[in-house]
Amino acid sequence: MTDCNSIFESLSHAASAPLGEAKSLPFLSYLDTSVYRLEKENIFHSDWVFVCAENELPNSGDYFSFFLVDEPVLLLRGKDGQLRAMSNVCRHRGTLLLDVGIAKVTKIVCPYHAWTYDHSGELLGAPYTHKNEISKQDHCLPHFHLEIWNGLVFVNLSNNPAPLSTKLSGINKYLDTFDFKRFTSTYSSETELWNANWKLAMENAMESYHLFKVHHETLEKVTPTKQAFYLEGAADWSITAGKMKGVSNKLLNWAMGADNKIYEHYLLISIPPNFVGILTYESFDWISMLPNNESQCTVRAAGLNEYGSEGDSDEKAFVNAFFSEDKQICERVQAGMTAQYTKGGKLVELERIVIDFHHYLAKRLFSLKTPERHISSFSDQFIQAKND
Repeated sequence: MTDCNSIFESLSHAASAPLGEAKSLPFLSYLDTSVYRLEKENIFHSDWVFVCAENELPNSGDYFSFFLVDEPVLLLRGKDGQLRAMSNVCRHRGTLLLDVGIAKVTKIVCPYHAWTYDHSGELLGAPYTHKNEISKQDHCLPHFHLEIWNGLVFVNLSNNPAPLSTKLSGINKYLDTFDFKRFTSTYSSETELWNANWKLAMENAMESYHLFKVHHETLEKVTPTKQAFYLEGAADWSITAGKMKGVSNKLLNWAMGADNKIYEHYLLISIPPNFVGILTYESFDWISMLPNNESQCTVRAAGLNEYGSEGDSDEKAFVNAFFSEDKQICERVQAGMTAQYTKGGKLVELERIVIDFHHYLAKRLFSLKTPERHISSFSDQFIQAKND
């Protein structure tokens, strides 16, 4: 049996280490059930968690049903146009109401005994109850906190969360450099099951160090490791950037101004616990992950642009290729986490964003004080370049 105090102590020590001393997290923290339970309570059931883009559910009756670490949650666009987050479990005997995924519904009807709810979660009726009066007021679906930030939907299961927009306000100046509000059309892919701990998937998605090796024939040819650099970050969110290859052409130069080189770059935006986005002049793409258990997670990719498509067949094949590469390497790393006679080593400058993520874990899991926000010398240059 795992000694909970021992693994918690080693994890808190590793997660809170500053840049010069930071190392990989203890391997056991990617396998241990007690760590997973702590993450469930202190992160996924008490912090803001990314779900989807708002305009993935544009019309009345559009819904997205999912499990937020064992909790069945339903996002539903009501007839009044409002998007709500509520429980996806019938108030009668706990049956799952709507199937997992994105779809459309006119009324929420329980598949077990046909208790029926409207779009706001109010109980409309329960058949064959005869003289057993059912209080509709007492049998509504519980609601959860929902906040929309720049068109992205986040849910918080806790009772009185601090506003998300306040925590993320510092990101807006970076979004503005690419005229982010142009992107109003969405696209998404099927949810995948990865045999890897959710933290491994997050760490992999946010750092550019592995591109030259894992994605040698894909991403490295577009966003090379040697062109990546850190902009700004701390426990709550972090941003890196990099220069892209092969994006300069006459059309793009015309669109952005021949002397403005900012659009030859990408921004990589990490918002723990489960969102990593890549912003370019053409789109805002992201990957999100939710744990199924201590060694498995579900991963979903989606994005925003001006035309609502992933692109032509070549672009889709390119995305599928590097997504598959990420899945394979994360599952390979997970296989190494069972090692007992070795441990991880020092993290390098290119992994500073991973260290920020570890500080997030230290803050949420153990209420530890984490370093102040670090702003690199590139940050002002990057913001100013938009106006040059």
